[in-house]
Amino acid sequence: MGHDQVFKGVLRRFFQDFLELFFPEFAARLDFESLEFPDKGLFKGFPDGVPREPDVVARVRTWEGSPEIVIVHIEAQATTKPDFGRRMFEYYALLWLQFDAPVFPVVLYVKEGGRTGIESAIYRHELFGREVMRFQYASVALAQIAGEEYVEEGPLAAALAALMRWGRDLDRLGLRIGLLGRVVASGLDEASMFLLVNLIETYLPVPAGAGRGAGAIPEAGIECDERFLVDDPGPRRQSLTVAPCGTINWYE
Repeated sequence: MGHDQVFKGVLRRFFQDFLELFFPEFAARLDFESLEFPDKGLFKGFPDGVPREPDVVARVRTWEGSPEIVIVHIEAQATTKPDFGRRMFEYYALLWLQFDAPVFPVVLYVKEGGRTGIESAIYRHELFGREVMRFQYASVALAQIAGEEYVEEGPLAAALAALMRWGRDLDRLGLRIGLLGRVVASGLDEASMFLLVNLIETYLPVPAGAGRGAGAIPEAGIECDERFLVDDPGPRRQSLTVAPCGTINWYE
């Protein structure tokens, strides 16, 4: 499963949580009870002729009423690409024309990209040395964010922490178990829990050769043990037991 598919489901289900986590001032101005995910369709007017579809597009009303409605566009990107700024600008222009509403564009770098954790990226055009266009979009680079600063900010933050920056000497198996434990302990419904468990499983796999381990995130207050099969060539059943949170089973 590619980055787009993993994050499309997570960002739609945890849309409000994502904005409140990384853009709290912006999120505070939105009425999430009005949240909609409109049919964004495929954009076919690109110069290269390749149809494209933005990852997540949401329409939401504001508390202030001016503007009445904003469009939020979130694009999940594995790494930085030279033409990505132009791509974000093209999406911005097409979404603005389609919905006739201001657009808040965000790129979420999943693995590499971005100079700092959260910043404004700029795409500009010049003509004969004169700047004729400047476009800004928000950038969240998970690999540049310290996991310790976000891991306690709810189940979404715990899952995204699997992609954040940790110390070199970190016990990856212990981190994996601790993050899964936080998700299980959150009380989410099974569908929401699956999305976050799948994210952690995808980006923080069991270290090679591991068999059984127990661990916890320092000062997390959650300890658990995990049992898994590493030599079974077929589908693998996994069970995570978190005391006193219960057990979640899934298959790989």
